[in-house]
Amino acid sequence: MVIMEKRGMNKKITSLEVLLVIGILISLFLLYEHFSPSASKYCTFGESFDCGIVNKGPYANIDGFSYLLSIDYGLPLPLIDLTRYGWFADLITANSFLAALILLFTFCLVRAFKRNTSCMFVAREKTLPWIRGILTVSVIYGLYLIYIQHFILKTYCIFCLGLDVVLIAAFIIAWRINGGKK
Repeated sequence: MVIMEKRGMNKKITSLEVLLVIGILISLFLLYEHFSPSASKYCTFGESFDCGIVNKGPYANIDGFSYLLSIDYGLPLPLIDLTRYGWFADLITANSFLAALILLFTFCLVRAFKRNTSCMFVAREKTLPWIRGILTVSVIYGLYLIYIQHFILKTYCIFCLGLDVVLIAAFIIAWRINGGKK
Protein backbone atom coordinates (compact mmCIF):
# COMPACT_ATOMS: atom_id res chain seq x y z
CA MET A 1 0.00 0.00 0.00
CA VAL A 2 2.83 2.41 0.86
CA ILE A 3 4.58 1.64 -2.45
CA MET A 4 1.39 2.46 -4.40
CA GLU A 5 1.00 5.74 -2.50
CA LYS A 6 4.64 6.63 -3.23
CA ARG A 7 4.18 5.82 -6.94
CA GLY A 8 1.05 7.97 -7.04
CA MET A 9 2.86 10.87 -5.43
CA ASN A 10 5.85 10.49 -7.76
CA LYS A 11 3.49 10.56 -10.76
CA LYS A 12 1.89 13.75 -9.45
CA ILE A 13 5.26 15.39 -8.88
CA THR A 14 6.49 14.34 -12.34
CA SER A 15 3.27 15.63 -13.91
CA LEU A 16 3.74 18.89 -12.06
CA GLU A 17 7.33 19.17 -13.32
CA VAL A 18 6.22 18.52 -16.91
CA LEU A 19 3.44 21.10 -16.67
CA LEU A 20 5.82 23.69 -15.25
CA VAL A 21 8.31 23.11 -18.09
CA ILE A 22 5.48 23.48 -20.62
CA GLY A 23 4.40 26.68 -18.85
CA ILE A 24 7.96 28.05 -18.96
CA LEU A 25 8.19 27.31 -22.70
CA ILE A 26 4.84 28.96 -23.39
CA SER A 27 5.89 31.99 -21.32
CA LEU A 28 9.15 32.30 -23.24
CA PHE A 29 7.27 32.11 -26.55
CA LEU A 30 4.89 34.82 -25.31
CA LEU A 31 7.89 36.92 -24.30
CA TYR A 32 9.32 36.51 -27.80
CA GLU A 33 5.94 37.54 -29.23
CA HIS A 34 5.76 40.52 -26.88
CA PHE A 35 9.00 41.94 -28.28
CA SER A 36 8.60 40.87 -31.92
CA PRO A 37 7.68 43.66 -34.36
CA SER A 38 4.38 41.97 -35.27
CA ALA A 39 2.34 39.03 -34.07
CA SER A 40 3.21 35.72 -35.69
CA LYS A 41 0.75 34.11 -38.04
CA TYR A 42 0.08 31.17 -35.71
CA CYS A 43 -1.26 33.61 -33.19
CA THR A 44 -3.96 35.23 -35.28
CA PHE A 45 -7.23 33.52 -36.18
CA GLY A 46 -9.63 36.31 -37.04
CA GLU A 47 -11.05 38.85 -34.64
CA SER A 48 -11.71 36.41 -31.80
CA PHE A 49 -8.15 35.10 -31.49
CA ASP A 50 -5.39 37.66 -31.88
CA CYS A 51 -2.30 37.32 -29.71
CA GLY A 52 -0.91 40.57 -31.09
CA ILE A 53 -3.71 42.61 -29.52
CA VAL A 54 -3.43 40.76 -26.22
CA ASN A 55 0.35 40.43 -26.01
CA LYS A 56 1.30 43.89 -27.25
CA GLY A 57 -1.38 45.93 -25.49
CA PRO A 58 -1.25 47.82 -22.20
CA TYR A 59 -2.36 44.75 -20.23
CA ALA A 60 0.66 42.67 -21.32
CA ASN A 61 2.64 44.13 -18.43
CA ILE A 62 2.09 44.13 -14.69
CA ASP A 63 1.26 47.84 -14.78
CA GLY A 64 -1.78 46.99 -16.94
CA PHE A 65 -3.79 46.85 -13.73
CA SER A 66 -3.21 50.61 -13.39
CA TYR A 67 -4.45 51.06 -16.97
CA LEU A 68 -7.59 49.05 -16.23
CA LEU A 69 -8.47 51.11 -13.15
CA SER A 70 -7.61 54.58 -14.45
CA ILE A 71 -8.49 54.36 -18.16
CA ASP A 72 -11.12 51.61 -18.46
CA TYR A 73 -12.92 52.21 -15.17
CA GLY A 74 -12.20 55.94 -14.97
CA LEU A 75 -11.01 55.92 -11.39
CA PRO A 76 -9.04 59.03 -10.40
CA LEU A 77 -5.77 57.15 -10.01
CA PRO A 78 -2.42 57.95 -11.58
CA LEU A 79 -1.61 55.93 -14.67
CA ILE A 80 1.50 53.85 -14.13
CA ASP A 81 3.35 53.10 -17.36
CA LEU A 82 6.73 51.59 -16.60
CA THR A 83 7.33 50.63 -20.23
CA ARG A 84 8.06 54.27 -21.10
CA TYR A 85 11.40 53.84 -19.33
CA GLY A 86 12.70 51.61 -22.10
CA TRP A 87 13.05 48.01 -23.13
CA PHE A 88 14.51 46.84 -19.82
CA ALA A 89 11.54 48.18 -17.85
CA ASP A 90 9.26 46.61 -20.46
CA LEU A 91 11.10 43.30 -20.05
CA ILE A 92 11.02 43.09 -16.26
CA THR A 93 7.35 44.11 -16.08
CA ALA A 94 6.13 41.88 -18.94
CA ASN A 95 3.61 39.30 -17.73
CA SER A 96 5.30 36.62 -19.85
CA PHE A 97 8.76 37.34 -18.39
CA LEU A 98 7.42 37.31 -14.84
CA ALA A 99 5.50 34.10 -15.58
CA ALA A 100 8.66 32.39 -16.86
CA LEU A 101 10.60 33.44 -13.74
CA ILE A 102 7.83 32.42 -11.36
CA LEU A 103 7.35 29.06 -13.08
CA LEU A 104 11.10 28.43 -13.06
CA PHE A 105 11.22 29.19 -9.33
CA THR A 106 8.21 26.92 -8.77
CA PHE A 107 9.95 24.18 -10.77
CA CYS A 108 12.98 24.52 -8.47
CA LEU A 109 10.65 24.27 -5.46
CA VAL A 110 9.05 21.11 -6.87
CA ARG A 111 12.50 19.58 -7.43
CA ALA A 112 13.45 20.46 -3.85
CA PHE A 113 10.20 18.95 -2.55
CA LYS A 114 10.88 15.78 -4.55
CA ARG A 115 14.36 15.52 -3.02
CA ASN A 116 13.14 16.56 0.43
CA THR A 117 15.58 19.51 0.56
CA SER A 118 15.34 23.26 0.91
CA CYS A 119 15.37 25.62 -2.07
CA MET A 120 17.15 28.98 -1.87
CA PHE A 121 15.48 30.82 1.01
CA VAL A 122 12.57 28.35 1.35
CA ALA A 123 13.01 25.77 4.11
CA ARG A 124 12.44 22.11 3.28
CA GLU A 125 9.18 21.87 5.22
CA LYS A 126 7.80 24.99 3.52
CA THR A 127 8.34 23.99 -0.13
CA LEU A 128 4.87 22.51 -0.69
CA PRO A 129 3.03 25.48 0.89
CA TRP A 130 5.14 27.80 -1.29
CA ILE A 131 4.31 25.77 -4.41
CA ARG A 132 0.62 25.87 -3.60
CA GLY A 133 0.71 29.57 -2.75
CA ILE A 134 2.53 30.56 -5.92
CA LEU A 135 0.19 28.50 -8.09
CA THR A 136 -2.87 29.91 -6.32
CA VAL A 137 -1.76 33.50 -6.95
CA SER A 138 -0.81 32.57 -10.54
CA VAL A 139 -4.26 31.12 -11.23
CA ILE A 140 -5.95 34.20 -9.76
CA TYR A 141 -3.79 36.49 -11.92
CA GLY A 142 -4.50 34.26 -14.92
CA LEU A 143 -8.24 34.62 -14.28
CA TYR A 144 -7.77 38.40 -14.18
CA LEU A 145 -6.06 38.22 -17.58
CA ILE A 146 -8.88 36.03 -18.96
CA TYR A 147 -11.29 38.71 -17.72
CA ILE A 148 -9.26 41.35 -19.60
CA GLN A 149 -9.30 39.27 -22.79
CA HIS A 150 -13.02 38.54 -22.60
CA PHE A 151 -14.54 41.79 -21.34
CA ILE A 152 -12.05 44.51 -22.22
CA LEU A 153 -10.12 43.41 -25.32
CA LYS A 154 -12.85 41.08 -26.63
CA THR A 155 -10.24 38.85 -28.22
CA TYR A 156 -8.16 35.94 -26.96
CA CYS A 157 -4.56 34.80 -27.13
CA ILE A 158 -4.43 31.05 -27.69
CA PHE A 159 -1.03 30.71 -26.02
CA CYS A 160 -2.15 32.81 -23.03
CA LEU A 161 -5.17 30.56 -22.62
CA GLY A 162 -2.91 27.52 -22.97
CA LEU A 163 -0.72 28.89 -20.19
CA ASP A 164 -3.83 29.39 -18.04
CA VAL A 165 -4.84 25.75 -18.61
CA VAL A 166 -1.33 24.64 -17.61
CA LEU A 167 -1.51 26.78 -14.44
CA ILE A 168 -4.92 25.43 -13.47
CA ALA A 169 -3.80 21.82 -14.02
CA ALA A 170 -0.61 22.44 -12.00
CA PHE A 171 -2.68 24.09 -9.26
CA ILE A 172 -4.99 21.07 -9.03
CA ILE A 173 -2.09 18.61 -8.93
CA ALA A 174 -0.20 20.65 -6.32
CA TRP A 175 -3.22 20.59 -4.02
CA ARG A 176 -3.56 16.81 -4.46
CA ILE A 177 0.00 16.10 -3.39
CA ASN A 178 0.28 14.70 0.11
CA GLY A 179 2.38 17.03 2.23
CA GLY A 180 3.67 14.26 4.47
CA LYS A 181 6.79 12.15 4.12
CA LYS A 182 7.18 10.24 0.88
